Amino acid sequence: MARNNEISWRRDLHVYWHSLRLQIRSAMSLRGAFAVQIFGMVLNNTALIAAWLFLFHKFGTINGWHAHELIGVIGINMLIFGVMMVFSSGLMDLPRYVDRGSLDSMLTKPAPLLLQLAGSNLDPTTFGDVLLGLGITLWYMSSAHVTFVKLTLFLLTLIVALVLFWCFALLLPNSLAFYIFDSERIGRYAGGLFLESGMYPTGVLTGALRMFLLTFVPGLFIGAVPLEVLYRFGWKAALLGIGVATFWLIFCLRFFKRSVKRYESSNLVGAR
Repeated sequence: MARNNEISWRRDLHVYWHSLRLQIRSAMSLRGAFAVQIFGMVLNNTALIAAWLFLFHKFGTINGWHAHELIGVIGINMLIFGVMMVFSSGLMDLPRYVDRGSLDSMLTKPAPLLLQLAGSNLDPTTFGDVLLGLGITLWYMSSAHVTFVKLTLFLLTLIVALVLFWCFALLLPNSLAFYIFDSERIGRYAGGLFLESGMYPTGVLTGALRMFLLTFVPGLFIGAVPLEVLYRFGWKAALLGIGVATFWLIFCLRFFKRSVKRYESSNLVGAR
């Protein structure tokens, strides 16, 4: 039985990677347009960073953060956003599938629905987020005198951040489509708010508010906590992140599984 399950998961992952490769090849079919979209996103994000640098130049510190720290957390945010959107941006189309009653073709296939959705679409501009985010993150790490232990904790908190972003910005808000018609905008706004909640300085957040942003809506793990781990030994935050990410991952998967049962097909006739 265990071997059969392993073979099944390997087949499912193979289907997912094959679908994702097709999306990448399709996006790269027009190489000039593909490169322009990536460059455009890098330029857009660079303009955002330049605006923040201008503010820091005028005011010195903002909410207890210096320019160096905020640029670091912006880079981590970009990296997390870009990576998850490259591998799971198809989940953003779930509300459209549900509203139109066109989820049938995926439900009838043997591969898991989540993997089919995740690999069903790709936004080329997210590669720009990955490239710039990775560059800024590596730059910040090079200036933070990172030890092996800190690097290990940082990578661990990055995994936690990826899981939580996937749960709160992709799976959970878009699962609302099974309960609310035309919920696509709600899902996008919820994802954006969650990403922005990770850019608050951890030093000025204390008590109930800090605990709220670390557990109930754990946005601080999307940028602020990984940054904090880099310049001090934050093993407690890393352990908390593992527990929080595990809880929310199980909750969101179960919520999605239950929500799918509410789906009603529109019985569209056509080739699938």
